Amino acid sequence: MIQLAVSSLKTPAFWAGLAFSVFSSVTAQANTALPDIGGNAFSTLTPDTEKQLGDVMMRQTKSQLPMVYDPLLDEYLNAMGNQMVAKAQDVKFPFRFYWVNDKNINAFATLGGNIVSHTGTLAVSDTESEFASVIAHEISHVTQRHIARSVEARSQNAPLTLAGLLGSIILATVNPEAGMAGIMATQGAAQQSAINFTRSNEQEADRIGIQLMADSGYDPYAVPEFFNKLAERSRFANAQLAFLYTHPLSQARVADSRLRAEQFQKRFVADSPDYVLTKARVLARYYYDPKDVETNFLKRLSSPGGNTKANQYGLALAYFDGKKVKEAEQIILKLRQQEPDNLYYIDLYTDILLAKGQHDEAMTMLEQQYQLKPNNQVVTLNYANAAIQGKSYRLALHLLRNLLYYRSDIFPAYEMIADTYKAMEDYARYYEARADMYYQLAIYPKAIDDLNEALNHLAPENQLENRRLEAKKKQWQTELNRLKRL
Repeated sequence: MIQLAVSSLKTPAFWAGLAFSVFSSVTAQANTALPDIGGNAFSTLTPDTEKQLGDVMMRQTKSQLPMVYDPLLDEYLNAMGNQMVAKAQDVKFPFRFYWVNDKNINAFATLGGNIVSHTGTLAVSDTESEFASVIAHEISHVTQRHIARSVEARSQNAPLTLAGLLGSIILATVNPEAGMAGIMATQGAAQQSAINFTRSNEQEADRIGIQLMADSGYDPYAVPEFFNKLAERSRFANAQLAFLYTHPLSQARVADSRLRAEQFQKRFVADSPDYVLTKARVLARYYYDPKDVETNFLKRLSSPGGNTKANQYGLALAYFDGKKVKEAEQIILKLRQQEPDNLYYIDLYTDILLAKGQHDEAMTMLEQQYQLKPNNQVVTLNYANAAIQGKSYRLALHLLRNLLYYRSDIFPAYEMIADTYKAMEDYARYYEARADMYYQLAIYPKAIDDLNEALNHLAPENQLENRRLEAKKKQWQTELNRLKRL
């Protein structure tokens, strides 16, 4: 399945408008009502309000940052993250985990259980426990409601617009210096107390995160180890690491994490097979320079103990992305002999079969997997992709609609539905599908424009469809008008 990394034009003017536009969206769920956040209403954020605002913020974030929509990475991160959420205390809403295509080490949590990791964070981790330490830390920020409490505290000390604050937080993840400047401008004289509040939050998130890691079967000692790695990297970097701008790292904090880890018995925690394959995929497609991927994996394979399945898989990805389909196929066939149901191998083998024009063989393989895993997005998106290339358009639409019914935030499904209708030359539904895609990214003007295009392609006598699209357009326009008034 071809992965997607979606980004926007990030000009200075674009980012200057982020603080205003952060609330130019609504939740993707059926209930799109926004809480009343006029005046000082957010001085006390209830969990329900926090969840609604978090959904708003996350949809806007998706349109602003270079998100990675790779089903294998998404499945791994959400499975790993929710495994820890299941062991956490004070969980008040469902969690969702996302990737940003960025080689810098960073991760952040927003309101309402949305957590984002840079691909670079996993790429530099040496163990799964190191990566889990970052995710556990962000989960703890959410369960302790640090962001919500910070918003409440700052709103009591200085004039504050929530859009300005959250816009600055998003900006800080891309350009830490500009983001901190935005927060300073938003907070004014309250900035010093905000910094102290953040440091207190970091210590609390460390303490709870370490316990959460231990309860979830990861190595708590990975926390001070990862901190030491960050300190070493920062020492030799020209500028402070992005992670350290939003997660200040003092010697006291490092020492405290070491003391807390030592409360647990030291034991060996093996990396999961999914972690090592996910890391190989990240290195191959999101970290190494494309011209050096093949060379890097050949070096890894030739190093002592480096002839692993993960490195073989990484080399197969490098070969396929470099148009060496035959070489990629030779590796993946050997790997599939050992693990025929491994979704990492199935994903790449599907791409190989489709590149060779063997649509029927790909669909037969994926139909069998779909019977076993009907709600798995890796299987479904690959199956739908094979169906589209094999011109089985009705099957593709059936698969994609069922997947979105199960989970409505899988962005590639919206794009594939639009591509399917375009291939069918059904332009009314094509433009409506594009409108739905833009709506998921909170890009209201384009969404409404495409609904108008859909209406233009409908026959006048098709009154039912006309009324349905007109009602949809009216709903979105009403939402946009309300958001402009916030």
